[in-house]
Amino acid sequence: MLKQLYFNYIKKLLIFTVFLLVIEVVFLYVFPQLISSNFVYLLLLFLLFTAGSHYIVVRTDVKRIEFKPDPSKTKEEQMKDLMAIERKFISNYMLITVAKLLLFLTIILIYSLINKPDMLRFSLNFLVLYLLYSVFEIIVIKKPILK
Repeated sequence: MLKQLYFNYIKKLLIFTVFLLVIEVVFLYVFPQLISSNFVYLLLLFLLFTAGSHYIVVRTDVKRIEFKPDPSKTKEEQMKDLMAIERKFISNYMLITVAKLLLFLTIILIYSLINKPDMLRFSLNFLVLYLLYSVFEIIVIKKPILK
């Protein structure tokens, strides 16, 4: 189940990334001054980090999806077990999100110190990609929950 969930996610992630790459090519012709020369590397960075972080989240989510109530336990004990799994999922998701944010802020800071002329474009491109990939992650993670 883990492999199936993860590969479905990777397929959607790759389609999303290719879509962003096409948009980048269009923007390069229409608004070349808005796109950083390192945009492709940013896409690769977000693709890899999003795929890696999602794998960790899915490992916890599979436990939640596959949860089967133990008939020997009371309803309250079953709910406690389920809530423990839910808390672990939420904790893992928040921990990964904060770690990625701190790492990304560090990358922006280092790049800004190294390449000051491209700092603004790089930071804006980074911010747009961060927001787009975050929205993508949230939508894809919420879908199994809504079913």
